[in-house]
Parts: sequence; structure tokens; C-alpha cells
Amino acid sequence: MKSESVDFQDKVIQSIKKLRTERGISQAKLSEILGISRGQIGNIENPKYSHKYTLKQIDTFCKYLNYPIEKIFIPSVKIAPECSEAVKAVISSIIKYE
Repeated sequence: MKSESVDFQDKVIQSIKKLRTERGISQAKLSEILGISRGQIGNIENPKYSHKYTLKQIDTFCKYLNYPIEKIFIPSVKIAPECSEAVKAVISSIIKYE
């Protein structure tokens, strides 16, 4: 049985994969955007492996698409624009901390 954190990670990965495919972005293009190998994207998107995206990679992809990063993690919650800036600031600070 999957743990809650693994299930959440899978949802995030599937959310990014869905966004990637809806926008017509190949795994090769995503690997170029993120600066990682195409094989690593394949491993991340394959549920047989425990690979996952880093917060910095997710942030980079969302910025590339001009897509609100909070929708990757909490797609059903609408965040007010003034709160969205706070979310971006927190994520930026976490990335610097990592």
C-alpha cells in the first residue's frame, strides 16, 4: 500500500505530465527546459521508479509556461492573485534553502 506522501508525489507527477502533454511539450523538450536528461523525465513519469521532480524543477517548468505553481500542488483551490505572489515568494525561499 502506498504512503500518503508517495500518493501525493504521484499526483504531482501526473499533474505535470498532463500539463506537459496538453501544451504539446515532449519529454525531450521538458528535459531541455529543466536541464536534465530525457531518460530522467521518463524515469520520473514511470510509476515503477521512485524518481520525482524537485521543487526547483517544478518552479522552472511553471515559469516557462507562465502557469501558477500552486495549481500543481492544489489544483482544486483557487488562490487570490495577491496570495499567489506570497506563494511564489515562499517557494522561491524554499528553493534557495534547499
